[in-house]
Amino acid sequence: MPKGDQKHRVMRKRTLDEPGYYAFASVVGQQRHFNVQTAKLLAAYGFEPLRLLDGQGRPQPPQLPSEEILEWIIEQSNCPMTQLRAFVDVGGDELPDQTPWGRIAAGLVSTTEASLRRWGDANHFTPQLLRNYCGPEGQALDVQAMVLSHESQPVEPGQLWEFIVAHPRGQQSYRPQTIGHRLAEAFQRSAGFRLTYHYAADLLRLIDGRQPAPAGEEEPPF
Repeated sequence: MPKGDQKHRVMRKRTLDEPGYYAFASVVGQQRHFNVQTAKLLAAYGFEPLRLLDGQGRPQPPQLPSEEILEWIIEQSNCPMTQLRAFVDVGGDELPDQTPWGRIAAGLVSTTEASLRRWGDANHFTPQLLRNYCGPEGQALDVQAMVLSHESQPVEPGQLWEFIVAHPRGQQSYRPQTIGHRLAEAFQRSAGFRLTYHYAADLLRLIDGRQPAPAGEEEPPF
C-alpha cells in the first residue's frame, strides 16, 4: 500500500485530521523505538525474546475431542502463544462472519417505527435506537428477513429485532463472532493488545527462521 494511501486509511479509521495523524504517528514511533531499545537490553543479558516465545503455546489440551480444542483455547487457555498459533491456523479474522447475527450486521438497512412496533416491544424503544434504525425510506423487518433468507440460511424478523435490541447504537457496534475473531479477542485479553493476522504470521515466520512478508504485503502498522 502506498504511503499516502496508508496515511489516509489511518486518518479515516481513527477519525483524525492531519495534525492528529502526525501526533499519533509520533507516539507510535516513540513506542517502537522504546521496544527496539528494550529488546537490545534484553539481548545484552542473553535473553532472546523469539527463542523464549518459541517454546510457548505448543501443548494441546489433554483428553479433548479435536472439535473442542479451539473452544478450550478461547475460553480456558489464557496462553497468548497458544491463541496466536490457533489464530493463524484458522486464517485469522479476515473471513466473513456467516453466523446469523454476522449476516444481519452486514445486511440490515433502515426500517420503520411501525415495523419495529409490529415485530418488537415498544418498551425497548429509545431515541438512540429509533434514530439508528429508522428512516423515511426504511424497509419492513419481515421484508429484510426474506432478503437475508434468500441469500443464505433462513432469518426470522424476530432475530432482526433481537439484534437491534442488543445493539441499539447501530450494527457497527456488533463484534464478529467467527472463530478467528474470538481467538483475537481471547489474545487481547491475555496479551493486552490487538492481534492482526500479519503480525501473527510474521512473528511465527521469525520464530521459524524465515523472513517477514515483503513490506508491500504487510498490514499498515497503525
